[in-house]
Amino acid sequence: MKIVTLHTKEHVSDSLLWLNFKNGDGDALSELMRRYFRSLLQYGTKFTKNKSLIEDTIQDLFLELLERKAYLSTPASVKNYLFKALRNNLIRAVNKSNLSTDFLEQEDEQMIEFENIEFMLLQEDDLNELLSKFNEYFKLLTKRQKEALYLRYYENLSHEEISAIMDINKQSVSNLLQQSIVILRNNWLASIFLLSLMD
Repeated sequence: MKIVTLHTKEHVSDSLLWLNFKNGDGDALSELMRRYFRSLLQYGTKFTKNKSLIEDTIQDLFLELLERKAYLSTPASVKNYLFKALRNNLIRAVNKSNLSTDFLEQEDEQMIEFENIEFMLLQEDDLNELLSKFNEYFKLLTKRQKEALYLRYYENLSHEEISAIMDINKQSVSNLLQQSIVILRNNWLASIFLLSLMD
């Protein structure tokens, strides 16, 4: 199949880049790596704080794609494919290295992007105080609840996409998100109530 010639790859869809990559365009794979390296690195930090291991695993993932391109199918979503592949490869790498696999055990303020969190409706003048409170409540969630929230509100993935990445059904994704929101909302409202009593 003929490679589609593109003057600027920045505005090209992931699907077309994938097609070009499978047809022998090395620049297309480079563009996909440039496009998603940062997001993959950020996602990887939720499984381990070993940045070198994450970077190596990402690079190995793209090398593996290059080696197996003749056997690769075309995914419905290239982004989701990369996230799921990294998740699986990184968990194996972490287990092989006997490192901690705790997901989001550490406080991670970078994950809290309030403009992307639909359920955060209350306003507060002091953003630092808001972040501090929210991160305290965030520690109440389970690892899988945190992972589902991360994929939904930080990466803006759909329930179906999250279910594919986490290898659970859509109902389980809905349950995880619902439970998380209830926990966060209840604790948030409780703190607001206590503060009002102190005024």
